[in-house]
Amino acid sequence: MEIHTSIIIDAPAFGVWNVLTDLASYHSWNPFIRRIRGELVRGSRLEMEIRLADEKMVQLDPVVANVELERQIAWQGRISSLFSTEHKMAIEPLTHDRVTFYQVEKFAGPIVSLVAHKLDAALRKGFEEMNQALKSVAERNWNNKQ
Repeated sequence: MEIHTSIIIDAPAFGVWNVLTDLASYHSWNPFIRRIRGELVRGSRLEMEIRLADEKMVQLDPVVANVELERQIAWQGRISSLFSTEHKMAIEPLTHDRVTFYQVEKFAGPIVSLVAHKLDAALRKGFEEMNQALKSVAERNWNNKQ
């Protein structure tokens, strides 16, 4: 099972990247990932708290799987051998000052089919709210620099 969301952002890739990688500021703009700590270095463990659609707060500790400067951040999580996730946030430049931002969450494991509809409902709204908030912050920052 996978969840995909995307949004067009009228700001350059480096501007979107700067917002995404300023982990200490997530609490001030991100309605989905309310707290995130750690280093964006492959193999590092992150500590994060996310807010689900039902307002429930969930603690996660994924491991950074990939970081590509101004392009992608990915992490992986596991809840026993029954359930694992891979989350990717990607920036695709369209022009020098416009990008598409994607979030993709992949789920694997024997219990995924049993909880797929609940996962989609719990996470998709959060991804979309985060995308919109990222767009607002990155565009405001870019417009203020011009």
